[in-house]
Amino acid sequence: MAHTEVRPLTPVSGFPFPVHASPGCEVRAEELAARTERVIAWMTDALHVAPELRLNVADAEDWSGVTDMQLYGMPRTIAGATTVAVGEAPFYAEQLASYEPHLSPATRANLREEYGEPASLVPYYEAVHVHELTHLYHQQDWASYPDLWLVELHANMGMVGYIAEMEPDMLPAMHAMTTVVYDLPVEALRFRALPDMERALEDGLFNYSWYFFHLTLAAEELWETGGTPLFRRLYEYVRARQHAVAPGPVTRDEMWAVHPALAQIMDEWPGGLGAAASGGDVGVGVGVGVGVGVGAGAGAGAEGGERDGVADAVEVPAPLEPTD
Repeated sequence: MAHTEVRPLTPVSGFPFPVHASPGCEVRAEELAARTERVIAWMTDALHVAPELRLNVADAEDWSGVTDMQLYGMPRTIAGATTVAVGEAPFYAEQLASYEPHLSPATRANLREEYGEPASLVPYYEAVHVHELTHLYHQQDWASYPDLWLVELHANMGMVGYIAEMEPDMLPAMHAMTTVVYDLPVEALRFRALPDMERALEDGLFNYSWYFFHLTLAAEELWETGGTPLFRRLYEYVRARQHAVAPGPVTRDEMWAVHPALAQIMDEWPGGLGAAASGGDVGVGVGVGVGVGVGAGAGAGAEGGERDGVADAVEVPAPLEPTD
């Protein structure tokens, strides 16, 4: 069997965490590392946790040597390392093409205005980079994620909150892609229920993106409602679920106890909360397995046995203090 040698990345100095880049991509790596430093400072202040971090900025040649993400250009955090692409990726055009048959003229015009023609989704995936950095906080001492949709909702809240407070110029690029979801046909989706988000990967990026976009819209509502205190409170709840021996399914009552706006998200979710709703097989989606987890054991139940004295029951964080 032929052996493919992995080209070593180039260290990039000047940051409080290790940064490595594909040869010739050091300037772009410095730009992305500077944003990463800002994001980590903001999130550490918000969540009261300081994560360990390595940043890889890779081109297509080096991508598979530094991440398990199959799609070049899809930001990925795993085992304390966040990997992002240098720039444009082929699947960006494929992703947009999968939406094209369903888009209204107004949506098409909005996408052209925001991303140009031919479109470049680099600005959108720079926002997703912020989402992936939130997963660093999920992975510091967590072995698995019982609830993918809830973790992705929290990561989207980190993305929305950081951009709104620190880099609002990124908001139009995030919104333009997110609001595509209003044109996507729900009846064409094989999976729609919240607990089935991870199964959506079986149908590629189209179905998974429907979840991701709706959870971004939900994250915007949560940020407007509760800001940083709710961002931290949801983090504490998700962390408690991960450490519980047998957390069981997320319940509306638990969500209400964290914040009524979370219960409302469950009530109004367009795909419902029960068993996966089946739609017609219309053959949509980017034809590549995405493999988007959020860390080791993503989506699996918590490991058996008590860890650090954590009981089976999930403890809901203390109520938020009233704000003026």
